[in-house]
Amino acid sequence: MKTYISHFRRARLSGAALLLSLGACAVNPATGGRMFSLVSEGQEIDIGQQAMAQVDAGMGLYDGPALQAYVDSVGQAMAAVSERPELPWTFKVVDDPVINAFALPGGPVYLARGIMAHFNTEAEMASVLGHEIGHITARHSVEQISRAQLMQIGLVASVVLVPELRPFGDVLGGGLGILFLKFGRDDESQSDQLGFRYMTRLGYDPQGAVDMFEILERQRDASGGTVPEWQSTHPDPGNRVLAAEQRIASSQIEGGVVRRGEYLRHIDGMMFGKDPAQGFFVEGRFVHPDLRLQFRFPEGWDTQNAPTSVLAQSPEGDAVMQLTLGEGDTPEEAADAFFDQQGIERLSARSRTVNGLRAVQGTFRVTTQQGTLDGQALFVRHGELVFRFMGYTPTERMGTYAVTFEQALESFAPMNEERWINLEPKHLEIIQVPAEMTAERFFQRFPSTVSLETVRRINGWDEGHVIAAGSLVKRVIGEGVPGDE
Repeated sequence: MKTYISHFRRARLSGAALLLSLGACAVNPATGGRMFSLVSEGQEIDIGQQAMAQVDAGMGLYDGPALQAYVDSVGQAMAAVSERPELPWTFKVVDDPVINAFALPGGPVYLARGIMAHFNTEAEMASVLGHEIGHITARHSVEQISRAQLMQIGLVASVVLVPELRPFGDVLGGGLGILFLKFGRDDESQSDQLGFRYMTRLGYDPQGAVDMFEILERQRDASGGTVPEWQSTHPDPGNRVLAAEQRIASSQIEGGVVRRGEYLRHIDGMMFGKDPAQGFFVEGRFVHPDLRLQFRFPEGWDTQNAPTSVLAQSPEGDAVMQLTLGEGDTPEEAADAFFDQQGIERLSARSRTVNGLRAVQGTFRVTTQQGTLDGQALFVRHGELVFRFMGYTPTERMGTYAVTFEQALESFAPMNEERWINLEPKHLEIIQVPAEMTAERFFQRFPSTVSLETVRRINGWDEGHVIAAGSLVKRVIGEGVPGDE
């Protein structure tokens, strides 16, 4: 790799110098500083709009019109006081249980419902919306795209359609079909500062930012040091708490808009945790109530239920299995569509049935930049859909995994168990406590279908917290996916 990059840089040095001489540096609209940019505002907007269509279709939006309108109204108000109010701003909630938020170039901002379950005030939500707005106003993604262009890897370096067979390192993270830009910690710190600017311009209590970073600290501690997805490329949440407190002290801003009750009323009834209708792992298998299917991945493999596929990776990281929809109306059409792709060689294929379902099973070889991969694929019709279930590994490892792949493919079958088909998701319920009580007493009087520690986290309670009479607090009701907290 180092040899390639060194050669590449020598070969393209004159081209890079030419680009720089053409005025690639611009003024950052949010900071007033100089920034490197080869992307116009129009191109930035186009990239973001294309990516937004991918997110909306791939991840799916949360089905809650009132909640969507509420988030958009808060976001629009904040964007209006930013340095780029004229952008086509959109603010949406994606149907994702993780603690996450992200921004796309040129205006689209997303909150996952998982992070919304942990907010307790509108001020906390505003702090995250402001942070994501800051990424856009400071054109952080544009700067990365421009550097990618300079290296001649194009705009697709930032928003990339995941190919059929992605190198192992990206497979588990690529189920959506879009790779989001990963910002550096300097960009993240700058976005924290800009978010503080926007929320205080609207009169929000900046303590909301401190509270938000404390939420991330609690989640990190509960996960044994594993940070939430939104936090993975950010500075340490403890350091961010200190930085936010220092900003408040320097600004001499005291208090402001919080809107706890209004926020909690908007999330009353919101789904909590995984949506059973999207499928889940239970008893060593994956079941999908809506699609009425089930199958087993190899025992001990890392698994992920992504929006458009279900994935598994071997403990050694040298083999991958994936279930997704096939192209076409029949197993034969789906097999042809897959095997006819450029770079994929069909080694064998035969018609068969698997657990009473019509199917085509075959083997294939594909050449990648990392070498050749061999795989097995099953194209099976179930209901009105055709599924592609496949496993692949480097050619030299196929002997190790051939039987493993075969056993997994054989496990694809209809699922008709009423206990899973009728499984209701968990939901948040907002309770007004009638009297002062401890968290333990609240948990006894108003039981949840998650642990007391989870109830503490989503309410932002520390150990020993006493709930004041009349307070609005969250509990979780509904059976939901087994073991999901």
